[in-house]
Amino acid sequence: TAGHVLLGGGALGLDAVRIVGFDAEVLDAEFGLKEKGYTSLVVVPVGHHSVEDFNAGLPKSRLPLETTLTEV
Repeated sequence: TAGHVLLGGGALGLDAVRIVGFDAEVLDAEFGLKEKGYTSLVVVPVGHHSVEDFNAGLPKSRLPLETTLTEV
């Protein structure tokens, strides 16, 4: 899943982010995926951030667990 790519990249010191709202039909056509029996489901660019990226060193903001998780 995309989550595994994000976590794995982070464990290797890489930056990764899931892209939403992309046009799967356009992407599939651009890379000839349909002819190969594939379709795109997620786009995840992976790499190193710029040394000039001030945001990379900032603490990550997270919502409190009790507001984002419901135990059943």
